[in-house]
Amino acid sequence: MLTVTRNPLAVLSLKRSKIRRPVTFKNKSTYCLTYPQYRVFRDNFAFLKKYIVTQLDDDTFRIVDERSDVTSSYAILPMIFDLMAPFAVHQENGLYHLKNSEIELFGSLAILYCIQEIRRGDYVCDCKGKVVLDVGGFEGESAAYFWSKGAKKVIIYEPVGEHIEVIKKNVELNHIDAEIHNSGIGDKDGTKIIHYGEKDPGFGLLDEGPNHIEIKITDVSKVIAESGAEIAKFDCEGAEECLANVPAEILQKVAYYMIEVHSPEIRRIILRKFEQAIFKIDRERAISEQYSILAFKRTF
Repeated sequence: MLTVTRNPLAVLSLKRSKIRRPVTFKNKSTYCLTYPQYRVFRDNFAFLKKYIVTQLDDDTFRIVDERSDVTSSYAILPMIFDLMAPFAVHQENGLYHLKNSEIELFGSLAILYCIQEIRRGDYVCDCKGKVVLDVGGFEGESAAYFWSKGAKKVIIYEPVGEHIEVIKKNVELNHIDAEIHNSGIGDKDGTKIIHYGEKDPGFGLLDEGPNHIEIKITDVSKVIAESGAEIAKFDCEGAEECLANVPAEILQKVAYYMIEVHSPEIRRIILRKFEQAIFKIDRERAISEQYSILAFKRTF
């Protein structure tokens, strides 16, 4: 892959040291890179030819085309390049704005990872004309996705207050008929202390760290029974385990579930519960050894 550069000898010397060196690519762009940075640029050379990429400092790059203008660290450049294909992407003060003909989203860096999950097909379902229950709404990206695919209404549960403000912004941008609840889910109504390192999409019941917040909890049986939803998505960082205690007749009110499970043990519990409630597994996608997404279809 040295063929993408004009000075391959400089790349070879870069590989043997930790010193930054100027590397000139075949499109005549020159960057002062470490070897790990060079590998990112090498593997994404097609995008270097497509976009204007300017190095701002050792680790920061500006990527521009006729639709987008975004600043990124080299580590997430592949994701930015990938998102710039379907979206116009802009960034200001650490927040991102993405827009195409179907959807418009505003949010933190973490929302970019969530959009990638959606684009992988994690929440593909036939939601046209249906009410969708979205438990673990984060910044509203999945609600906007369901709405773009024709959902009649989206009922959102999200326990973190600052995420609620972003959800409201995205609901407004996409003109979503949404019902927003600042709450998590559990076996009964109440509150719970959550410990965390930082507030990213993955902090929840299984997380640890020096910080903590108190969140409102709503009985998950009540959430399901009162939603009137035909489709439900649960991505609630360990809280999905409480579905095991929901009576079968209440689970059966929803025809289709998509559940991200956060440990092999929770996976076993959820599989057993839904099989007993006369659901069949429609699909499963493994994310890691710990995480997977299970989709269940009601069989009657």
